[in-house]
Amino acid sequence: MRRISTSLEIILSATFLFLGLYMLYEGSSNKSTNTAAILIGGAVFFTLGAMTLFSAVRSILWHRRMIRHALSNHDLDSAAPGHNRG
Repeated sequence: MRRISTSLEIILSATFLFLGLYMLYEGSSNKSTNTAAILIGGAVFFTLGAMTLFSAVRSILWHRRMIRHALSNHDLDSAAPGHNRG
């Protein structure tokens, strides 16, 4: 279940980053009528995308560490003396 939400976080962060960059680009051009609002919105979306991407990467690294830790404990338990399977 967590892998699905992490994938969703990555897709959502990429969308926010793209939308933020696009809004910053449009706000910096002189065509738009309300440049301040577009620039602020672009900065908010870009920051939100960067924070979501950072959270997703941390989550992926944490899960990898926990899986590695669980596998190493499992190997130690199976190698314990008196734990014969046969």
